[in-house]
Amino acid sequence: MKKYLIILFITLLVLKIGISVRAKNFDISVKEESFDVTVNSKSIPWNPLINKSKNFSFKTKKPDKQASPTILKVKSGDNLTIQYVLGDVYADWKGYPKRKTDANGYPKVMKTYLGRLPSYYINDKINHMALIGTFTDSKGIIVGTPFFIGNGPVDLTVPNGSNQLQLGVNDNLFRDNSGLFIVKVNISD
Repeated sequence: MKKYLIILFITLLVLKIGISVRAKNFDISVKEESFDVTVNSKSIPWNPLINKSKNFSFKTKKPDKQASPTILKVKSGDNLTIQYVLGDVYADWKGYPKRKTDANGYPKVMKTYLGRLPSYYINDKINHMALIGTFTDSKGIIVGTPFFIGNGPVDLTVPNGSNQLQLGVNDNLFRDNSGLFIVKVNISD
C-alpha cells in the first residue's frame, strides 16, 4: 500500500506541474512475477518507420522526435496480465479538462487529414489516448496484431518470435501530450 501511495504522490505531482517523462525500457525477463511500469503520454505503441504498413504518423509521415514506445523485454510463451493501476493523460496540452482520461481513453473522431490513430490497425472503436500495445521482435517489427489494453486487465501470451512488449497511447501527435499511466504487468510461465 505504501508503494502505491508513493506512486500516487509522484503521479499527482507529475500531472500538476506537467513534467514530461521519457519512455524507458523494462527488463521483465528477470525472475520477478510483477512489475509496475510507467507509460508516458508521449509513448508511441510502435515505431511506424519500422512498421511502414502500420503507419499512424502525423502529416509528416515521421513520428515525433520525443516519442518512443515503452518497451518491456519478454519471453515467448510467457503469460502476461496487464492492468492499468492509476494516472491520467491529457491530449492537446495539459489544462483541457475534457481531454483528461484514464487508460480507457475518451471518444474523439480523428479526421484522416491528421493521419490515422494506431487503433486503425486494431479496431476503429478504441478511444483516443487509450492504452494499447503490441508484441515485437528485437528490431521493433510487430509480431502478431496490436491490441487494446485500456484499464484491463488483459491476459495475453507472448507469441513465438517476440521478445518485446511495447506499450503506448492511441494518438498520432504526441508532442502536445502530458501525464502518465502506471501499469501492472504480472508474468507467469
